[in-house]
Amino acid sequence: MTDAGARYDRIAAGYTERLSGIVTTPTTDPGDRHGWQAYVVQVDDRDRVMEGLRAQGVQCQIGTYALHRLGAYRDQGPFPGADAAFERALALPLHPRLTDGELDRVAEGLDKLVSHH
Repeated sequence: MTDAGARYDRIAAGYTERLSGIVTTPTTDPGDRHGWQAYVVQVDDRDRVMEGLRAQGVQCQIGTYALHRLGAYRDQGPFPGADAAFERALALPLHPRLTDGELDRVAEGLDKLVSHH
């Protein structure tokens, strides 16, 4: 594992520890290792939560897209699982220099937005 890979593992573990019980965090199957291109949580009312985090200066974005909603794949049929994932997926800031304080700030912002709506 590279140094960068170890840093991403540490940051992801920090998020998971802080966010457990607040939002649905990413998981892997036993024996698998996550590549951490993004740290994507599942949250109800994603757009409102994303707006609230951005208002606090947290750079977050939609965590995944449903292909059948995009141009070339539109009207290919209903894909309720993809719709559900798209509507709840929120990608949190993830870069190798994230500090514990920044992880705390993201977690606290999410806790307020998810717990009090």
